[in-house]
Amino acid sequence: MTDAHDDDAGTGALLAPMLPESERVIRGLALALLVIPVGMVLWALLWNIGFIASIVSYGVAFGAVWLYRIGSKARVTRAAFWALLGIIVVTVVLSLLAGIFTDAARFVDIPLTQALTDPEFWGLYWQNIFTNAQLWSTYLPQILLALAFGALGCYRTIRALAVESRR
Repeated sequence: MTDAHDDDAGTGALLAPMLPESERVIRGLALALLVIPVGMVLWALLWNIGFIASIVSYGVAFGAVWLYRIGSKARVTRAAFWALLGIIVVTVVLSLLAGIFTDAARFVDIPLTQALTDPEFWGLYWQNIFTNAQLWSTYLPQILLALAFGALGCYRTIRALAVESRR
């Protein structure tokens, strides 16, 4: 017979009984970080064909949670919830910057592989990101749409995580 406290621990406690909770959370979050480069690449691919979709942000949110659970073998704790939310937000922001990066490479007319490794191009890119107001006014409608679709794409996953993390 089990008591209520054992039931609250869920199956995650049975799957990884040897590791303390903090180590399971760290291991899960480390694995969830893999979603960042994958999300950036997928977003940039869709961005280049002129498509802004909530599916990428949904995939990022779902992928981060899935990877977290594989790594931690436990449910999402409150601390892990905030860290996963941070990973999702950072991925969406970096994905937008990756889309702008690919546009800049096309504008300068250099291959993307060369742009990725050219320090001169990176300097030009960052200079425009931080000092070019016209760049931001041009991209503002796309960025607002991307953020709106991004929020729609990952809202349900984040909401479910928030509920799970409060248990």
